Amino acid sequence: MESGSAAKTGDFFYGWDLLYKTVQAEVDKKSDLLIALVHFLLTKHYNFRCVGIGDDKTLPEEEGSELLPDSWNDDDTKYSLRYVHDKMLYLLLGHITEDALLINLMDINTKKVSNICVEPETLVAAVKGGITTIMPTASEIVERYRRELLDPVFTGNSREVTTQTTTSPRPSGSDPDPLRIGEPRRGGSFIPGGFEPRPFGFPDIGRGDLDPLGRGGPGNLFGFPSRPNMGPGPLPRFDPFSPLNPNRPGQGGINPDHMRPPDWNPDYYM
Repeated sequence: MESGSAAKTGDFFYGWDLLYKTVQAEVDKKSDLLIALVHFLLTKHYNFRCVGIGDDKTLPEEEGSELLPDSWNDDDTKYSLRYVHDKMLYLLLGHITEDALLINLMDINTKKVSNICVEPETLVAAVKGGITTIMPTASEIVERYRRELLDPVFTGNSREVTTQTTTSPRPSGSDPDPLRIGEPRRGGSFIPGGFEPRPFGFPDIGRGDLDPLGRGGPGNLFGFPSRPNMGPGPLPRFDPFSPLNPNRPGQGGINPDHMRPPDWNPDYYM
């Protein structure tokens, strides 16, 4: 098939006038023209051949035709057309609702089904005239047919392929984790003199409590920056398990918390 840009040129619709003249007397509603445009795309640019109306899933022996069959638009609520391509049978079904036309294309062999919803009143300006008079945005309609109706049946779901090719590659040597979303998050790690910066903009609160040598950032309990009514600068670290006075580092001072509580007894069973 021609590239998508070709649909925007006059050459793409070469042959439409001949098809339209064969059905002009039969067209009585705008949805007829949208189905006729799908038929034109299938037969002209995908080498399909129409083998009649109905939804019979038996592959016929006849080669089919480029023309629309008799009674193709007799039903006021639906369309059912059968096509063959490379000895495979396809069904083109259309369902008319109050303000829309739902079109399905099904590959009987692979069971692939595609669908598109179009609005006849919006897309079809008239039922008589040339292609640009009938459907001023015919090129855009064809592109939608190709992308949403035809490509999923003949070349797979193009949107899925796009999603797969735009996914960021995983680092080499890493095992895929089906439950993980996004890149793995890593916490800060200790380096001489402190911790490396916290990723993703998280604050360094509590970092000092993780350093057994007391060389990290501010602690959770008393390492915050200055608070209201508590004076400027960080508060001293607090170690509830040490009898040493944290305010006299290196001097071995005794902290009053070494005293036993009143009535303290180490034997809990007495």
